[in-house]
Amino acid sequence: MLLLSSDSLPHYGLERFFEFAAKAKFDGVEITITTENYDTQNVEYLRKLEKRFEIPIRAFSMASKGEDKLMDPFHHTVRDFSGTTIILNPPKIMAFAYKNWVNDLIPRLAKKYDLNFCRRNTPTKNMFGIIPERSESSLMTLREAGDVCLDLTAMAISSEEIMRSISFLGNNLRHIYLSNVRRGIPYALPQNGLLPVESFLTKLAQVNYRGDFTLKVDPVQLREGDDEKVLESLASCRDFYDKYFLQKEENVKKNVAPADNI
Repeated sequence: MLLLSSDSLPHYGLERFFEFAAKAKFDGVEITITTENYDTQNVEYLRKLEKRFEIPIRAFSMASKGEDKLMDPFHHTVRDFSGTTIILNPPKIMAFAYKNWVNDLIPRLAKKYDLNFCRRNTPTKNMFGIIPERSESSLMTLREAGDVCLDLTAMAISSEEIMRSISFLGNNLRHIYLSNVRRGIPYALPQNGLLPVESFLTKLAQVNYRGDFTLKVDPVQLREGDDEKVLESLASCRDFYDKYFLQKEENVKKNVAPADNI
């Protein structure tokens, strides 16, 4: 399924966000719980939006800013959405409470409430120029810990090869953040940039990938503020996903070789 992240349209209310996702024919949405928007923590309101726009919440994530303040609202919100995926960043070096929460409480919460827990790779960022800001962020460490959400832009920033990650992560690859890097700008639209996202999607179809995707891009790249341009950008992303993943997946099922095999 292709989901739309609320983090991609942060300056619209959730009602407008759901409306955009529905009009652009996304299969579901991912809600990023934040300290700025209490509606992202309101279970009753989120359920109303699902019902009104007939589009499910399939995943939850947490804003990178204020993680220590979001732990309680996060786990009190997501436990009411059984079957969804929860996606969390690895802990920062000195964030001991968050580290314990991610490594101890969250796995138990996921088991109790039937949630799928994925740890996400994050863009490389160093403290004082030499010390990694976040620990436990390498693909090796994430794979050993459990299921992984692969952020394509984070891979590019860390100078890692996205094609190799498919076989390296294997069955641990359960969720993917779709984006690209264009002219040095991170989180560009997936169809525009230096990463071979077309080949990546085609390969995933060939290996029968069964996880979800989330379109997680910079709001500027979606032309946030111009409703017509936003819908146009979202529709182009949807078409791109359909062409290089869904249609290739159907070809594989029919034992027909895709036209542009990698």
